[in-house]
Amino acid sequence: MATRAIIRLAEREEGVTFSEHPDAIHTQIYHHYDGYPEYLGVRLSEYLRDFKVVNGIGPKDEEQKLANGLGCLSAQIVSEFKSGPGSVYVDQHGTKRGDLDYIYYVWATEGKDIWISIFDAWDDQCLFVGGPQKLINKYKEKTDD
Repeated sequence: MATRAIIRLAEREEGVTFSEHPDAIHTQIYHHYDGYPEYLGVRLSEYLRDFKVVNGIGPKDEEQKLANGLGCLSAQIVSEFKSGPGSVYVDQHGTKRGDLDYIYYVWATEGKDIWISIFDAWDDQCLFVGGPQKLINKYKEKTDD
């Protein structure tokens, strides 16, 4: 059985806490399989860990992981997760899905750190709020070498 999730990118706004659902969503990405935090959350966090969101890119910025605003960040996330037909989709604005297990929010704006929230879609409980490294530390399975 698939563990379905959506990743919503939202602008960090004054007065909106990371533990609530924002009204303004920039992009929604549907992820059909393996949406649980130990996989999708960790993978998303490992990808976003060193990103900076900026407004404009200069020649000296080429060595950094940058996104030129939320649209650029959204496109890069899709590019990272999409490897062929199926599994990952960009939803039309306002798409409601009733078969979800998790809802992820990637909170970003120019000049501020990226934060992530995870909600259990069945009971609308906020399971996690924090930066990518904090999510990795909480959910990445430890293996004994």
